[in-house]
Amino acid sequence: MMLHQGHISKNGQTKSSSYDEFVNSLKKAKPDFLVNLISSGMEKSGEKYAKAALDAGCSFLNATAAKTVTDQTRKAFESKGSLILGDDLMSQFGGTAFHRGMIDFMASRGIFLKKAYQLDVGGNQDTQSTMAEETRERKRQIKTDSIAIESPIPFMSTAGTTEYAEQLGDSRVSYYWMEAKGFLDSPIELDLSLRTNDSTNGCNVIVDVIRAAKRSIDKKDFGKSDIISAYAFKSPLKKMHIRECIKAFEDAFVN
Repeated sequence: MMLHQGHISKNGQTKSSSYDEFVNSLKKAKPDFLVNLISSGMEKSGEKYAKAALDAGCSFLNATAAKTVTDQTRKAFESKGSLILGDDLMSQFGGTAFHRGMIDFMASRGIFLKKAYQLDVGGNQDTQSTMAEETRERKRQIKTDSIAIESPIPFMSTAGTTEYAEQLGDSRVSYYWMEAKGFLDSPIELDLSLRTNDSTNGCNVIVDVIRAAKRSIDKKDFGKSDIISAYAFKSPLKKMHIRECIKAFEDAFVN
């Protein structure tokens, strides 16, 4: 199994190669997957990478918040015997995964969430790029929508990156606050923080996705792409509760 790394600017050009030359390099290398890990806010480049993967006949994994997976793009990739998966990678134990897990556990114990926020501060290039207002709002909406699915009742919620702090380096700190009601409307309040390494926190998820996708492609079982994307991404086409998507993923691929 092969992966490919390359660079296309927003207009599809680099200093040393054109879009066509990049596609030809993919065809020559014959990778199974092209993994998109560029910084947030580079939607045009993400679209170019997806198109390049499609033209070259390899599968595409979009770890960024750019919207690349649609019914149309999925059908186009499947017609060539490949998959497009995404969007917006959910780390192994990052801010969104932990937040969703907490809400799921609270709901399973009969605790009803009323208000919550998740504020992220990071020090790497991706966090810095997220500070652009349009990008920050897009990622905030994706995270908020991803988290909301875990609660059986609507609640007031805000989730997203709020600040770039260079001194954190590749670390990310997520601050959580939740207000909930227990039995007889007894008040419950939660206030905590989580610090993780931003880059390595997503690596095992990418490996899981690639291994599962390779098996699905080999068996021509393209319908499993919904399970893979729900398990590994914040903004899949088909959303599932975190407990359900983990079980579905294990049932499909762990044996």
